[in-house]
Amino acid sequence: MEITYPFAKVFTDSTNKMNVFFLHDTEHSTFQQIGDIGTGIVDFCELDFSAMVEKVKALETVEVTNANFEDIKKVYCNAVNLLKEKHSYAHFFLNSDLFRNFYNADRSEGEKVSYANFLIQYYINLQTVYVEALEFCLYTQVLTEYTLPERYVMFCNLHPNFIQHILRSMYAIAPITHGKFDTSKLIRFNDPAEVDTKKVLQNIHRDSDYSVSMWQYFAIQSLEEMLYLEFMEMIKRGIRIKRCGLCDRYFVLADKRKRDYCDRIYKGKRTCKQIGAKQKFNQSVEQDSFLQEFQRIYNRMYSRYYRMDAWDSERQTNKMTEEQFKAWTDMASKARLEYRQGIISGNDLLEQISGG
Repeated sequence: MEITYPFAKVFTDSTNKMNVFFLHDTEHSTFQQIGDIGTGIVDFCELDFSAMVEKVKALETVEVTNANFEDIKKVYCNAVNLLKEKHSYAHFFLNSDLFRNFYNADRSEGEKVSYANFLIQYYINLQTVYVEALEFCLYTQVLTEYTLPERYVMFCNLHPNFIQHILRSMYAIAPITHGKFDTSKLIRFNDPAEVDTKKVLQNIHRDSDYSVSMWQYFAIQSLEEMLYLEFMEMIKRGIRIKRCGLCDRYFVLADKRKRDYCDRIYKGKRTCKQIGAKQKFNQSVEQDSFLQEFQRIYNRMYSRYYRMDAWDSERQTNKMTEEQFKAWTDMASKARLEYRQGIISGNDLLEQISGG
Protein backbone atom coordinates (compact mmCIF):
# COMPACT_ATOMS: atom_id res chain seq x y z
CA MET A 1 0.00 0.00 0.00
CA GLU A 2 1.39 3.36 -1.03
CA ILE A 3 2.26 5.80 1.74
CA THR A 4 1.09 9.33 1.03
CA TYR A 5 1.83 12.62 2.74
CA PRO A 6 1.29 13.70 5.45
CA PHE A 7 2.52 10.80 7.58
CA ALA A 8 4.82 10.11 10.53
CA LYS A 9 8.03 8.13 10.91
CA VAL A 10 8.19 6.64 14.39
CA PHE A 11 11.44 5.24 15.81
CA THR A 12 11.49 3.32 19.10
CA ASP A 13 14.66 2.37 20.96
CA SER A 14 15.83 1.00 24.30
CA THR A 15 14.43 4.03 26.15
CA ASN A 16 10.78 4.68 27.03
CA LYS A 17 10.47 7.35 24.36
CA MET A 18 9.07 7.54 20.85
CA ASN A 19 11.05 9.58 18.31
CA VAL A 20 8.63 10.97 15.74
CA PHE A 21 9.23 12.78 12.47
CA PHE A 22 6.01 14.39 11.27
CA LEU A 23 6.36 14.63 7.48
CA HIS A 24 3.99 17.32 6.23
CA ASP A 25 5.13 17.04 2.60
CA THR A 26 8.26 16.08 0.63
CA GLU A 27 10.24 19.07 1.92
CA HIS A 28 8.85 19.92 5.35
CA SER A 29 9.01 17.89 8.53
CA THR A 30 9.09 18.44 12.28
CA PHE A 31 10.63 16.24 14.96
CA GLN A 32 9.23 15.49 18.41
CA GLN A 33 10.41 13.13 21.10
CA ILE A 34 7.36 11.79 22.92
CA GLY A 35 8.06 10.40 26.32
CA ASP A 36 7.40 8.57 28.39
CA ILE A 37 5.74 5.97 26.16
CA GLY A 38 2.11 5.95 27.19
CA THR A 39 1.72 9.68 27.83
CA GLY A 40 0.50 10.26 24.27
CA ILE A 41 -2.25 7.67 24.42
CA VAL A 42 -3.24 8.52 28.02
CA ASP A 43 -3.46 12.24 27.18
CA PHE A 44 -5.58 11.36 24.13
CA CYS A 45 -7.94 9.33 26.31
CA GLU A 46 -8.28 12.33 28.67
CA LEU A 47 -8.77 14.81 25.80
CA ASP A 48 -11.91 16.96 25.87
CA PHE A 49 -13.40 17.20 22.36
CA SER A 50 -16.42 19.29 23.39
CA ALA A 51 -15.12 22.69 22.19
CA MET A 52 -14.21 21.24 18.79
CA VAL A 53 -17.59 19.53 18.45
CA GLU A 54 -19.44 22.72 19.37
CA LYS A 55 -17.70 24.66 16.59
CA VAL A 56 -18.65 22.04 14.00
CA LYS A 57 -22.23 21.75 15.30
CA ALA A 58 -22.86 25.32 14.21
CA LEU A 59 -22.71 24.08 10.61
CA GLU A 60 -25.48 21.49 10.99
CA THR A 61 -28.16 23.75 9.51
CA VAL A 62 -25.91 25.26 6.81
CA GLU A 63 -26.48 24.08 3.24
CA VAL A 64 -23.21 23.30 1.47
CA THR A 65 -22.71 25.22 -1.79
CA ASN A 66 -19.77 26.11 -4.01
CA ALA A 67 -20.04 29.68 -2.75
CA ASN A 68 -19.72 28.89 0.98
CA PHE A 69 -17.53 25.77 0.85
CA GLU A 70 -14.28 27.65 1.60
CA ASP A 71 -15.87 29.26 4.67
CA ILE A 72 -17.13 25.87 5.86
CA LYS A 73 -13.67 24.40 5.37
CA LYS A 74 -12.17 27.16 7.54
CA VAL A 75 -14.59 26.32 10.36
CA TYR A 76 -13.40 22.70 10.36
CA CYS A 77 -9.74 23.74 10.26
CA ASN A 78 -10.23 26.21 13.13
CA ALA A 79 -12.08 23.55 15.13
CA VAL A 80 -9.28 21.03 14.68
CA ASN A 81 -6.66 23.65 15.57
CA LEU A 82 -8.17 23.74 19.07
CA LEU A 83 -6.30 20.45 19.60
CA LYS A 84 -2.93 21.86 18.53
CA GLU A 85 -1.74 22.88 22.00
CA LYS A 86 -3.51 19.99 23.72
CA HIS A 87 -2.27 16.99 21.78
CA SER A 88 0.38 17.18 19.06
CA TYR A 89 -0.16 13.92 17.22
CA ALA A 90 -3.99 13.85 17.50
CA HIS A 91 -3.94 17.30 15.88
CA PHE A 92 -1.44 16.22 13.23
CA PHE A 93 -3.41 13.17 12.09
CA LEU A 94 -6.87 14.76 12.19
CA ASN A 95 -5.53 17.78 10.33
CA SER A 96 -3.90 15.42 7.80
CA ASP A 97 -7.12 13.45 7.35
CA LEU A 98 -9.08 16.65 6.74
CA PHE A 99 -6.45 17.87 4.27
CA ARG A 100 -6.68 14.66 2.23
CA ASN A 101 -10.46 14.80 2.41
CA PHE A 102 -10.92 18.43 1.35
CA TYR A 103 -8.52 18.03 -1.58
CA ASN A 104 -10.02 14.74 -2.80
CA ALA A 105 -11.06 15.43 -6.39
CA ASP A 106 -13.40 12.41 -6.44
CA ARG A 107 -15.74 13.83 -3.77
CA SER A 108 -18.30 16.59 -4.08
CA GLU A 109 -18.33 19.47 -1.58
CA GLY A 110 -21.26 17.90 0.25
CA GLU A 111 -19.49 14.53 0.46
CA LYS A 112 -16.37 16.23 1.82
CA VAL A 113 -18.34 17.88 4.61
CA SER A 114 -20.10 14.61 5.44
CA TYR A 115 -16.77 12.81 5.58
CA ALA A 116 -15.28 15.55 7.80
CA ASN A 117 -18.13 14.95 10.26
CA PHE A 118 -17.46 11.22 10.08
CA LEU A 119 -13.77 11.78 10.85
CA ILE A 120 -14.49 13.79 14.00
CA GLN A 121 -16.94 11.18 15.28
CA TYR A 122 -14.45 8.46 14.38
CA TYR A 123 -11.80 10.11 16.55
CA ILE A 124 -14.25 10.35 19.46
CA ASN A 125 -15.10 6.66 19.03
CA LEU A 126 -11.38 5.81 19.03
CA GLN A 127 -11.08 7.53 22.38
CA THR A 128 -13.80 5.26 23.81
CA VAL A 129 -12.03 2.13 22.52
CA TYR A 130 -8.64 3.07 23.95
CA VAL A 131 -10.01 4.18 27.30
CA GLU A 132 -11.37 0.65 27.61
CA ALA A 133 -8.11 -0.90 26.35
CA LEU A 134 -5.98 1.05 28.83
CA GLU A 135 -8.22 0.33 31.79
CA PHE A 136 -8.72 -3.34 30.99
CA CYS A 137 -5.07 -4.16 30.31
CA LEU A 138 -2.96 -1.63 32.20
CA TYR A 139 -4.90 0.00 35.06
CA THR A 140 -3.26 -1.07 38.33
CA GLN A 141 -6.45 -1.15 40.42
CA VAL A 142 -8.68 -3.56 38.46
CA LEU A 143 -8.38 -7.26 37.60
CA THR A 144 -5.39 -7.52 39.92
CA GLU A 145 -5.71 -11.31 40.06
CA TYR A 146 -4.76 -11.55 36.36
CA THR A 147 -1.34 -11.08 34.77
CA LEU A 148 -0.81 -8.53 32.02
CA PRO A 149 -0.65 -11.23 29.27
CA GLU A 150 -3.90 -12.76 30.57
CA ARG A 151 -5.62 -9.37 30.53
CA TYR A 152 -4.40 -8.62 27.02
CA VAL A 153 -5.61 -12.00 25.68
CA MET A 154 -9.01 -11.52 27.35
CA PHE A 155 -9.31 -8.02 25.89
CA CYS A 156 -8.52 -9.31 22.39
CA ASN A 157 -11.12 -12.07 22.82
CA LEU A 158 -13.70 -9.44 23.68
CA HIS A 159 -12.56 -7.24 20.77
CA PRO A 160 -11.36 -9.63 18.01
CA ASN A 161 -11.01 -6.81 15.47
CA PHE A 162 -8.32 -5.26 17.65
CA ILE A 163 -5.72 -7.82 16.59
CA GLN A 164 -6.32 -7.17 12.88
CA HIS A 165 -4.11 -4.06 12.79
CA ILE A 166 -1.16 -4.12 10.40
CA LEU A 167 1.66 -1.61 10.85
CA ARG A 168 4.09 -0.87 8.02
CA SER A 169 7.73 -0.90 9.08
CA MET A 170 10.78 0.19 7.08
CA TYR A 171 14.46 0.90 7.65
CA ALA A 172 16.40 4.13 7.52
CA ILE A 173 19.77 5.49 8.55
CA ALA A 174 19.18 7.12 11.91
CA PRO A 175 21.23 8.79 14.69
CA ILE A 176 21.40 5.77 17.01
CA THR A 177 24.12 5.73 19.67
CA HIS A 178 24.50 2.66 21.91
CA GLY A 179 20.94 1.57 21.15
CA LYS A 180 19.43 4.98 21.87
CA PHE A 181 18.12 7.65 19.54
CA ASP A 182 20.61 10.55 19.72
CA THR A 183 18.70 13.82 19.32
CA SER A 184 21.92 15.81 19.53
CA LYS A 185 22.83 14.50 16.06
CA LEU A 186 19.59 15.61 14.45
CA ILE A 187 20.02 18.23 11.76
CA ARG A 188 17.09 20.61 11.56
CA PHE A 189 16.80 22.58 8.35
CA ASN A 190 14.30 24.48 6.23
CA ASP A 191 15.96 24.06 2.83
CA PRO A 192 17.22 20.53 1.94
CA ALA A 193 19.68 22.12 -0.51
CA GLU A 194 21.56 23.69 2.41
CA VAL A 195 22.44 20.33 4.00
CA ASP A 196 25.89 18.78 3.66
CA THR A 197 24.71 15.17 3.29
CA LYS A 198 28.19 13.66 3.62
CA LYS A 199 28.83 15.49 6.87
CA VAL A 200 25.44 14.51 8.27
CA LEU A 201 26.03 10.82 7.50
CA GLN A 202 29.49 10.91 9.07
CA ASN A 203 28.05 12.53 12.18
CA ILE A 204 25.27 9.94 12.46
CA HIS A 205 27.71 7.03 12.06
CA ARG A 206 30.18 8.21 14.70
CA ASP A 207 29.97 6.29 18.03
CA SER A 208 27.51 3.79 16.56
CA ASP A 209 27.52 0.14 17.68
CA TYR A 210 26.57 -0.94 14.15
CA SER A 211 28.37 -1.11 10.80
CA VAL A 212 25.65 1.19 9.49
CA SER A 213 23.26 3.06 11.78
CA MET A 214 20.28 1.40 10.15
CA TRP A 215 17.19 1.36 12.32
CA GLN A 216 13.62 0.15 11.94
CA TYR A 217 10.83 2.70 11.96
CA PHE A 218 7.07 2.59 11.56
CA ALA A 219 5.36 4.55 8.78
CA ILE A 220 2.21 5.79 10.49
CA GLN A 221 -0.53 7.41 8.45
CA SER A 222 -3.49 7.55 10.84
CA LEU A 223 -4.26 8.23 14.47
CA GLU A 224 -5.54 4.68 14.89
CA GLU A 225 -2.17 3.28 13.79
CA MET A 226 -0.33 5.65 16.15
CA LEU A 227 -2.51 4.73 19.12
CA TYR A 228 -2.12 1.04 18.37
CA LEU A 229 1.68 1.33 18.14
CA GLU A 230 1.97 3.22 21.43
CA PHE A 231 -0.46 0.86 23.17
CA MET A 232 1.46 -2.21 22.01
CA GLU A 233 4.74 -0.65 23.18
CA MET A 234 3.12 -0.17 26.60
CA ILE A 235 2.05 -3.82 26.66
CA LYS A 236 5.48 -5.01 25.49
CA ARG A 237 7.31 -2.94 28.12
CA GLY A 238 4.80 -3.57 30.93
CA ILE A 239 4.03 0.13 31.37
CA ARG A 240 1.02 0.59 33.69
CA ILE A 241 -1.38 3.44 34.39
CA LYS A 242 -2.98 4.81 37.54
CA ARG A 243 -5.60 7.40 38.49
CA CYS A 244 -4.31 10.62 40.02
CA GLY A 245 -5.31 11.02 43.67
CA LEU A 246 -6.29 14.64 43.07
CA CYS A 247 -7.63 15.23 39.53
CA ASP A 248 -8.73 11.57 39.11
CA ARG A 249 -7.32 11.40 35.58
CA TYR A 250 -5.07 8.61 34.32
CA PHE A 251 -1.31 9.01 34.26
CA VAL A 252 1.58 6.75 33.24
CA LEU A 253 3.68 4.83 35.76
CA ALA A 254 6.95 5.18 33.90
CA ASP A 255 9.01 3.30 36.50
CA LYS A 256 8.64 1.24 39.68
CA ARG A 257 8.47 4.19 42.06
CA LYS A 258 5.23 4.60 44.02
CA ARG A 259 3.22 7.59 42.81
CA ASP A 260 -0.25 8.84 43.72
CA TYR A 261 -0.36 12.12 41.77
CA CYS A 262 0.26 13.21 38.19
CA ASP A 263 2.30 16.14 36.84
CA ARG A 264 -0.62 18.01 35.24
CA ILE A 265 -1.34 21.60 36.21
CA TYR A 266 -4.15 21.62 38.79
CA LYS A 267 -4.43 25.18 40.10
CA GLY A 268 -2.50 28.21 38.96
CA LYS A 269 0.98 26.98 38.11
CA ARG A 270 1.00 24.15 40.62
CA THR A 271 0.70 20.49 39.68
CA CYS A 272 -1.33 17.72 41.26
CA LYS A 273 1.93 16.27 42.60
CA GLN A 274 2.82 19.56 44.30
CA ILE A 275 -0.63 20.09 45.81
CA GLY A 276 -1.86 16.54 46.40
CA ALA A 277 0.47 15.44 49.15
CA LYS A 278 -0.64 18.40 51.32
CA GLN A 279 -4.37 17.82 50.93
CA LYS A 280 -5.90 15.93 53.83
CA PHE A 281 -8.76 14.43 51.85
CA ASN A 282 -6.43 13.01 49.22
CA GLN A 283 -5.22 9.90 50.98
CA SER A 284 -3.97 6.97 48.96
CA VAL A 285 -6.20 3.94 48.45
CA GLU A 286 -4.02 2.00 50.92
CA GLN A 287 -4.78 4.54 53.69
CA ASP A 288 -8.42 5.32 52.94
CA SER A 289 -11.10 2.76 53.85
CA PHE A 290 -13.71 4.52 51.71
CA LEU A 291 -11.49 4.36 48.63
CA GLN A 292 -10.71 0.73 49.39
CA GLU A 293 -14.43 -0.06 49.49
CA PHE A 294 -14.97 1.99 46.33
CA GLN A 295 -12.33 -0.08 44.56
CA ARG A 296 -13.88 -3.34 45.76
CA ILE A 297 -17.29 -2.29 44.39
CA TYR A 298 -15.72 -1.01 41.18
CA ASN A 299 -13.95 -4.34 40.62
CA ARG A 300 -17.19 -6.22 41.25
CA MET A 301 -19.07 -4.12 38.70
CA TYR A 302 -16.20 -4.43 36.25
CA SER A 303 -16.24 -8.23 36.45
CA ARG A 304 -20.02 -8.24 36.30
CA TYR A 305 -19.89 -6.46 32.96
CA TYR A 306 -16.97 -8.32 31.40
CA ARG A 307 -17.54 -11.73 33.06
CA MET A 308 -13.88 -12.62 33.47
CA ASP A 309 -14.58 -16.33 33.15
CA ALA A 310 -15.41 -15.83 29.47
CA TRP A 311 -11.97 -16.50 27.98
CA ASP A 312 -13.59 -17.70 24.78
CA SER A 313 -14.77 -14.78 22.65
CA GLU A 314 -17.86 -16.81 21.72
CA ARG A 315 -19.07 -16.84 25.31
CA GLN A 316 -20.47 -13.36 25.80
CA THR A 317 -22.35 -13.66 29.10
CA ASN A 318 -22.40 -10.05 30.31
CA LYS A 319 -24.98 -9.31 32.99
CA MET A 320 -24.85 -5.58 32.24
CA THR A 321 -25.28 -3.87 28.91
CA GLU A 322 -22.58 -1.54 27.61
CA GLU A 323 -24.88 1.45 28.16
CA GLN A 324 -25.62 0.42 31.77
CA PHE A 325 -21.94 -0.13 32.53
CA LYS A 326 -20.84 3.18 30.98
CA ALA A 327 -23.57 5.08 32.87
CA TRP A 328 -22.47 3.48 36.14
CA THR A 329 -18.73 4.11 35.62
CA ASP A 330 -19.36 7.76 34.63
CA MET A 331 -21.40 8.25 37.80
CA ALA A 332 -18.86 6.41 39.98
CA SER A 333 -15.90 8.37 38.58
CA LYS A 334 -17.71 11.66 39.24
CA ALA A 335 -18.54 10.61 42.81
CA ARG A 336 -14.94 9.49 43.45
CA LEU A 337 -13.59 12.83 42.22
CA GLU A 338 -16.05 14.76 44.41
CA TYR A 339 -14.99 12.70 47.43
CA ARG A 340 -11.30 13.28 46.76
CA GLN A 341 -11.98 17.01 46.44
CA GLY A 342 -13.90 17.05 49.74
CA ILE A 343 -17.26 17.89 48.14
CA ILE A 344 -19.01 14.76 49.47
CA SER A 345 -18.32 12.47 52.42
CA GLY A 346 -17.08 8.89 52.24
CA ASN A 347 -20.52 7.61 53.24
CA ASP A 348 -22.11 9.68 50.44
CA LEU A 349 -19.61 8.17 47.99
CA LEU A 350 -20.48 4.58 48.90
CA GLU A 351 -24.21 5.31 48.96
CA GLN A 352 -24.08 6.73 45.43
CA ILE A 353 -22.19 3.83 43.89
CA SER A 354 -23.81 0.90 45.72
CA GLY A 355 -26.96 0.90 43.66
CA GLY A 356 -25.84 -1.15 40.63
